[in-house]
Amino acid sequence: MELTGSSYESEDFIEVDLWGKSLSDITFTSCDFAGAGLSEVRTEKVTFTDCSFVGAELHGSQHRFSSFVNCTFDRTSWHGATLTGCRLLGSTFTSCRLRPITLTDCDLSLCSLAGERLMGTDFSGVRLREANLTGADLSRCTFAGADLTGARAGGAILKDADLRGARIDTPFWVAAKVVGAKVDIDQALLYAAAHGLVLQEPSAER
Repeated sequence: MELTGSSYESEDFIEVDLWGKSLSDITFTSCDFAGAGLSEVRTEKVTFTDCSFVGAELHGSQHRFSSFVNCTFDRTSWHGATLTGCRLLGSTFTSCRLRPITLTDCDLSLCSLAGERLMGTDFSGVRLREANLTGADLSRCTFAGADLTGARAGGAILKDADLRGARIDTPFWVAAKVVGAKVDIDQALLYAAAHGLVLQEPSAER
């Protein structure tokens, strides 16, 4: 299938085969890509808004400066995908295959990754403001320079994750499971305060 238009709205792309296609400067609004074959597709400056990707195949795809805003990914395959400078604001991921995935300078603010398995993913520099990470397995993930401000992390597993340099607020430290995680000094102080610990200098010996 060849896409010749620059804008599509409420179109049915169910089970469309776009394997390996290159797409650029196209806008999709409220389109249905259920079961679509988008493996190894390459997008640049493509915008998907309110689109559904239930059961779609996006593995091995490459995306540069593209946007997936308020999109639904249910049982979607993303493994082997690379996203650079992309926005995924408000999108929802449910029972997706997400590993391995490469994210560079991406914005996942307000995304829902609740219950997803993302072990070992590198989130360095990624914006995850107010993202829903409830119950997600983020073991061994790296969050250097990431913004997790306002993220919901109840029951999230961050075992052996590297959180150094990430922006994290108090509720995160209370809600997430961070056994074995690497933290910097400022984060350690926030963690202590979040758990009601009182830091004091040792008493001087008399």
